[in-house]
Amino acid sequence: MQYSGEITVLPVAFESLGVRSMCTYIETPDVKVLLDAGVSLAPNRYGFPPHPREYIALKNRRAEIVRFAEKSDVITVSHYHFDHHTPSYTDWAYNWCSAEIAEKIYGGKIVLAK
Repeated sequence: MQYSGEITVLPVAFESLGVRSMCTYIETPDVKVLLDAGVSLAPNRYGFPPHPREYIALKNRRAEIVRFAEKSDVITVSHYHFDHHTPSYTDWAYNWCSAEIAEKIYGGKIVLAK
């Protein structure tokens, strides 16, 4: 196999973007991979609930995860913390997830899970 092209690596959802996550999109000439398609908020940091801006970031990052998942061939799950995978139950408080969102992310994809 001969390499001919670029590798793109994009941070999709990270702490620096206002959420707990390490979701990363990688694109090569041969495959498109989304690593750890999860995002969450800490329920209680230093005795405080999430700030309204954190909820905005959560909703926006979740939308970006779905967008990148739709164009990915492979989705990985390194482990089962909510900031690394999207559960298939409904939780709008800390994970902004539902069965429908999980289906959009994982449905029809090759899933490599620990």
